[in-house]
Amino acid sequence: MGAAGLKKPLRLLQIGSRKSALTTMIVTNLLILLIPLAMGLFLYAKVEKSLRTNANLSNTAMLEQLRLSLDQKLSEVDKLMRQVALDPKLDYMLKIPAGADGSDQYNFVDLHDKMRRYRNLVSSFIFDYYVYFATSDTIVKEDLVADSRSFYDTYYSFKGMSYTQWRDELLTSEYRMTYLPAAALARPESSAGGAEYMPENVVLYAQTLPFISSSNRLGNFFALIDVGQVKQMFAQIETASHSEIYIVDGQGRTIMSTSDRPLPGELLGNIELTNAPFEYRLEGADQMVSFNSSQKTDWKYISVTPNGVFMQQVDQIKNWSSWLFAFCVIAGLIAVSAGAYRNYKPLQKTVHAIMSGKGIIGRPAFNEYEFIRETIAGSILEEKSLRNALAQQTPFIRANYLSRLIHGYMDVDVSAESAGKLGFMELSFISDRFAVVLVKIESISGIPEDESERQWAHARFIVSNIGADLIEPAHRGYSVELNRDSLAFLINLNGADAGRAEADIRSFAEALFTLIAEKFRIELTVAAGGIQNGPKAIRDSYPEAVAALEYRLILGKKSIIHYQDIVDTKQHYYYPLEIEIQLINFVRSGDADNAGKLLEKIYSMNFGAAHITPELGKCLFFNLTSTLLKILNSANTSLEAELGADFDPIKTVFSYPTAEGMHVKTKELYETLARSFNVERSDHHVRLLQDILELIGRNVDNPDLGLAMIAGQFDMSPQYISTFFKKHQGHNLMDYITRKRMERAKSLMGHKEMTNADIARRVGYQNDVVFIRAFKKLEGVTPGKYRELQQQDKTGSD
Repeated sequence: MGAAGLKKPLRLLQIGSRKSALTTMIVTNLLILLIPLAMGLFLYAKVEKSLRTNANLSNTAMLEQLRLSLDQKLSEVDKLMRQVALDPKLDYMLKIPAGADGSDQYNFVDLHDKMRRYRNLVSSFIFDYYVYFATSDTIVKEDLVADSRSFYDTYYSFKGMSYTQWRDELLTSEYRMTYLPAAALARPESSAGGAEYMPENVVLYAQTLPFISSSNRLGNFFALIDVGQVKQMFAQIETASHSEIYIVDGQGRTIMSTSDRPLPGELLGNIELTNAPFEYRLEGADQMVSFNSSQKTDWKYISVTPNGVFMQQVDQIKNWSSWLFAFCVIAGLIAVSAGAYRNYKPLQKTVHAIMSGKGIIGRPAFNEYEFIRETIAGSILEEKSLRNALAQQTPFIRANYLSRLIHGYMDVDVSAESAGKLGFMELSFISDRFAVVLVKIESISGIPEDESERQWAHARFIVSNIGADLIEPAHRGYSVELNRDSLAFLINLNGADAGRAEADIRSFAEALFTLIAEKFRIELTVAAGGIQNGPKAIRDSYPEAVAALEYRLILGKKSIIHYQDIVDTKQHYYYPLEIEIQLINFVRSGDADNAGKLLEKIYSMNFGAAHITPELGKCLFFNLTSTLLKILNSANTSLEAELGADFDPIKTVFSYPTAEGMHVKTKELYETLARSFNVERSDHHVRLLQDILELIGRNVDNPDLGLAMIAGQFDMSPQYISTFFKKHQGHNLMDYITRKRMERAKSLMGHKEMTNADIARRVGYQNDVVFIRAFKKLEGVTPGKYRELQQQDKTGSD
């Protein structure tokens, strides 16, 4: 964008009302004053969270201490109960009826003495304990043995509970290690004895007896726990956190508490659903509830602490923060006014200088910062446009330079002076050792279907980028697009030795070939030229890479070819005259199978067993096609009749880019032509076989009878005659001739005057040694032995 391009946006700045940067400065600085408030809020939140956490930890720790202490005391209750319940005589005493004699009463006294001793095992936490025997209506405690009525009237009972209620609802009920909620004790006015100290409230522990089989309900064990001592344990938590402490059993009953108000059922429900301290609003005040469970009973220890206890310090910090914020706002307003105006003056002078330089009259429509930003952005945009225009041309310049290097129009220069000249094209060479690798894209099936040229461009982009990445960092490489389906890699090798450099190039070719095929399903043929040194290194390596790529005619598509592997290729091919004659005979006789096998042999001998140049490979297929035309011409058969109208065998065969494709098509043409001859000459085969058999029959005594003689008689090759005879007769030709001669020899052995030498001459053998050897091989015995056996058979029949 030039100066003229900048005038339009600058003119837009002059339209509308002016919004000065001074206003922006004042507003910005005022917003900064909100930082103290944010810091105060943040500090308040952190302190509140910390105090809550500490309070919860403290309450939880004290509750845990309370739980451990009470569990230890409850262990005394359990221990005392087991001492009494497991007394050996207790089961008998539970069954003693009312009005029993003195010996049974002695058992109660004995238990009374034991219970006095058991008392030394427990602390004053247990105010009193006794055993009620239901059968005899007897109560035994450490200092008395009495019936239930006397006990009620003399010692103590529960306030508001008559004797009948006490007996029916308390003494005779069934219990399973049960703790009853705290209740107040009352000593009868008529009581003359009893303990000097009586707690105001007790928690009653009850267990039905016998303990092992409590279903019989023959009595109960009772222990009275002093609530006053339990509340002394609560005192530390109450004093430290002003909390209310509740002990609740598994049925939701409050066993004891430090508060006069009951524990709400909804609060108990929340305790069952959560495992952590939580907030709860109780009677209009926020409370923090902490709890844990006893390991000895089904009790839960619950602490309810008012939030105000630990929020008092937070409120003080909040007030301090408010006063600090107010002070900062007042002082900040004064500082903002002075500082903003002072900072605005240099900015105002800068704007005036820009407007004077651009020839702009008036004031900018936006604030000064926006005006300066727009001006700088316009300048940067103009510079960027110029740089982009140059950058867009760089790839084309570099591609043209590399293409000229590869095609040999210029020599490579790796000197320090050249490095500066190549820098603008983003080219740099690290040595004067180069190798050229050509890549032919054979298939792009892995790229989604789109416009054809876009597909190929996409494929070239993938191969180019991945190839460049594989060359780095060991060496340096650049890619050049040659055609729509081919590109070249110019590899600049580092100072590694020749063996290592060649191994790196082979590794690069293998990695590129495999990675592109597996990841993108793009099939390639990779051809690498040799490593060359010096200014002409690139122009020397490129023709080698081209020669290697042409060798895909031999190896086929989708292969990796290195020029070093094909340097020693043969300069001739295997297709002798006798093979051509044999091929002609197979086709003319309609033997498509043998014609195909012979073509397979020709292909294997030339392309499988040894290297052959692409040019000689094409020449071989040209000769094979020429043989095909010879057969057609000799048979006076037109191409149109056999292979269709407008058929051009040379163009058809050479339309395939690989030797394998040419071979498959050539074999197909030969087999088609052989089948056509086979249809026409099926009767000829029968006649030919009959003629061969007749010829053998007439010439059994001829020593020259053999494959060569028969082939000469029928103007065919020996190989064809041999194959034809075995196919249609089922025997080897020479074996058949030998068998016929032996049949003639056996018929002549009846003449006693004829010697083996005579017989041998009569059946086509020039001496008797060869005859005797052939006879023994076929019959298993010598001619003389055969005559003896024949004579013995004749004598025996006489």
